[in-house]
Amino acid sequence: MTGVPVVEVFGPTIQGEGALAGVPTMFVRFGGCDYRCVWCDSLHAVLPEAVREAPRMTAAEVAETLDRLPARPAWVTLSGGNPALFELGDLVAGLHLAGRRVAVETQGSVWREWLADVDLLTTSPKPPSSGMVSAEHDAESQKFLTLAVERGCRLILKVVVFDEQDYMWAQTLRARWTQVPFYLSCGTDPPVTGRSHAEALRRVSDRYRWLCERAAHDPAMIDARILPQLHVLAWGHEKGR
Repeated sequence: MTGVPVVEVFGPTIQGEGALAGVPTMFVRFGGCDYRCVWCDSLHAVLPEAVREAPRMTAAEVAETLDRLPARPAWVTLSGGNPALFELGDLVAGLHLAGRRVAVETQGSVWREWLADVDLLTTSPKPPSSGMVSAEHDAESQKFLTLAVERGCRLILKVVVFDEQDYMWAQTLRARWTQVPFYLSCGTDPPVTGRSHAEALRRVSDRYRWLCERAAHDPAMIDARILPQLHVLAWGHEKGR
């Protein structure tokens, strides 16, 4: 692994969503993304000027940075941006040799063979509210998921849901991939100037209640898990959380 842009290495914290929600983890956030979702909560890892300023780190440097952090949870989560833009096989192998378990979060637009070696692959295709739905992105997602299933990955699908259109889109995805564990993640509004944390939490609570009631009465989602973003409930939009 040559030097790649690393925006943040932080923890210990908890995983906020998906199959490991509530589980302690370290995070490595890589800079750069091939999407630009309108509600992105990690623009500091996406905006070109931020990515250009991010330090370039090798696998050894990332591992050393993790080792200097307090505590040592079993899990390390590789996030972004989109970590699959980079060849991270050396990093994954080194973390495994050090006794760590590796989770990856990606939208599933770019397949890399090293993804087959991680302990949990969370794929989060972006729904209509993101502004990223297109025939091209749909084809990329289907190719990615097909390869992940063929490689025997421990794979989950997670869809962020803001509204009924997102929910109906998630229904279609669920029908295509019934063999993959499915998670609905209640969408969190981006920070808005003048909106208090209490107001933001109320909006999340209202949306989460709607999503729970919508999915609980839907036979298509009988095995889905419906979660809020736990890290947002605890810390809002603070970086490094």
